[in-house]
Amino acid sequence: MDNPGAALMQPPTPPKIQPLTTADLALIETVREELVLRGINPPSWRESTADQRRRFYDEVRAILITQPENRNDVNRQAQLITDALSGVGLLDQLLRDPYIEEIFVRNGEVAVEYDGSFHHLGKLADDRYFENLAVHVADQGGATLRGDRPAVLIDLPGGERFTAIVPRLSTEGTAINIRTFGRRVRTLEEMEQSGTFAGLDPVEKRIIQLFDATAEKNTHSDMPQRIQELKDTPDRFLAWLVSSLSGSLMIAGEMGSGKTTLLNALSGFLPITAPIAALETFRELEIQHPFLLRTVAPAEVPSGTPGVTLDWVLNVIYTRMNPAAILVGEVVGNEALQFLKATCLGRKALTTIHGGTIEEALMRLEQLALAAAPELGLAAVRAMVAMGLDVVALMGRVQQGERVERKLQAIALLKGLDANGNYCLDYLYRATQAEPLAGLQKAYLKMEQNQ
Repeated sequence: MDNPGAALMQPPTPPKIQPLTTADLALIETVREELVLRGINPPSWRESTADQRRRFYDEVRAILITQPENRNDVNRQAQLITDALSGVGLLDQLLRDPYIEEIFVRNGEVAVEYDGSFHHLGKLADDRYFENLAVHVADQGGATLRGDRPAVLIDLPGGERFTAIVPRLSTEGTAINIRTFGRRVRTLEEMEQSGTFAGLDPVEKRIIQLFDATAEKNTHSDMPQRIQELKDTPDRFLAWLVSSLSGSLMIAGEMGSGKTTLLNALSGFLPITAPIAALETFRELEIQHPFLLRTVAPAEVPSGTPGVTLDWVLNVIYTRMNPAAILVGEVVGNEALQFLKATCLGRKALTTIHGGTIEEALMRLEQLALAAAPELGLAAVRAMVAMGLDVVALMGRVQQGERVERKLQAIALLKGLDANGNYCLDYLYRATQAEPLAGLQKAYLKMEQNQ
C-alpha cells in the first residue's frame, strides 16, 4: 500500500441524492418510448462497456434536447435516464462513490453504510419505482422476480451483491440491499483514525513497548517500523501477530461489523518474503502482496454440476502448495474442517466468521466442522479448535448517537481446554471494560513459547 502511515483526510459525507419526482418518472417513460420508436436498445449492464453507456447517454441527451421543456437540466436528466434504463437506476449514483459499502432500500427510503457509518438519505422515490428496478435487475441478470419467486440474489457486473425482496413477501414495500466489496481498501492507520480501535490507558503503554521490542527481534517480521508507528491501540498486537506469522487468527462479528475490512487491513502486514494463499467463495479480499496464490470457489456445488468446492481447494493448497499463511475470506461451510486441519498441521491461517461474541463464533466454527464430519464428535473438533486456533478478535456495530460505527470489541487468546473440555480464553482486550486488561503483555510470551 502506498504511504500507509501518511496523514489521512476524513472522507466527505455521503452524496446528496435528489429525489425522483413524478415528472422525473414520467420523463423516463417518455424517453423509453422514444428510444423504442428509434430502434435504440439500452445496453445490458452485464455486457456493456463504458463506451457503450456513453453512446447511449448521448442518444438520450439528443432526445431531451429536442424537447424545449427539458433543456434546463438536460445533463442530469440524461444521466438519470441512462442509469434507469441500463444500470441500477437512481442507486447507480451511490455505486460510483468509493466510500459506499452497502446500500439499503426500504419502501422508498434509502440509507447507506458509508466508510463504516450508517446514514439515512431519506425517501428518494416511490416504492413502485424500486420494485420495477428490482425486476429490471433480475431480468438483466437472467433471474426471475415475479409470482412465486418474490426474492432474488444476483452478483452485479462490478462484483456487488444485489438482494431484493418484493411485495407480498415483503409486507412493507420493496426491500433492496447492495453490498459492495473492494471499492476502497482501508489501512489500519485509517481505521485507527476513524475510531475503530479504542486507546489503551497509560498503564498499558508499557505493553506497546514490549510489542515493539518483540517485533524487532522476530526475524519473520519485515515491518517493525510501521508497527511502531501505529497508535497505542490493540490493533498493534494484531499487526504484530500477522507480520510475524506467530499464530492463527479468526475475526468474528455480526454481519456488516467490519470483519473483512479488518482482515484486508491486516493483510497489509503480511511479510512480503513469504508465499501467501487466499481463498474465498466471493471475491471480497483486497490483499497487497507480491507473491499471492488466489482462488475463488463456491462453498457447495449442486449435484451433477461440474466444479470444485472451497474445502477441496483449501485441502490441496495446505497439503501441496506450501503457503506460509492462508487467508480464508469467510468460513461458511465444510471448509471449516479443512481450515482446522491446516492450523493443526502448523499452517498459519486467518479468516472471518459470523458470531455475536467470541464464544458464539467458536461454537459456530465447531458446528460447521461437525457438519462436514459428524463422525468426529464434538470433543475431537473442540480439541482441533483449541490446538490450531491462537487468537480470536471480535468486531461489532456500536451506536454512537445517531450513527452506527464498527469497532473492535475484544481480543482473546485461546489457551487450550480445561478439565471439563471447555475453552480457556484469556481476554487480552475488551472495549467495554473500564480498565483494560493486562493480558496483552502475556500474549507475546505465549506466542514465543509456541514458536
